[in-house]
Amino acid sequence: MKFLLYLVTCFLLLNVFATAKSLIQDSCKKAAARNRKLKLDFCLKSLEGCPQCKTAKNLGELVMASMKNAKTKTKRVHAQMKKDFNAKKYPKDNDMLVMECLSDYSGTAQILDLAMETFEDHDYKDLIVRMNYAMESLDACDEGFKERSTPQISPFIKTNEFLTHLIQIPLAFTEMLKRK
Repeated sequence: MKFLLYLVTCFLLLNVFATAKSLIQDSCKKAAARNRKLKLDFCLKSLEGCPQCKTAKNLGELVMASMKNAKTKTKRVHAQMKKDFNAKKYPKDNDMLVMECLSDYSGTAQILDLAMETFEDHDYKDLIVRMNYAMESLDACDEGFKERSTPQISPFIKTNEFLTHLIQIPLAFTEMLKRK
């Protein structure tokens, strides 16, 4: 009897993960076809590595899980950057710019929090505005380095690109929900 119970439980778990994987693959393919900025491989890799995304049962749950994923990664980057700043790992003449970037990352995480609240209200139009604003906040970090009297390439450009791509995923999915 126990064996049968284990077998049924195992089957149900496999079915849930297979459904989630199919949802991720289908959603990423559709979103990448509609949005040229969204890279299919990045979308698949990001979401298949996200525990909450793996258990999503529909596109709405996938939007929320991918927003949480983007927020979590943004907070991790912020924490690491703050740690590096306190350890004086950045050139002294960049202190103000690094502090501005720290503020931008903190703001991005807050915007994503607001976006999640907006999603729960099914206000997709406002949600799209907020996610675009979150990406603009990341761009502001890089712009500060370009606008110096002696322009520099931001040391955070790759990180900002990564986070922007993470935010583009729930943004593209929200566009799909909006069209339904």
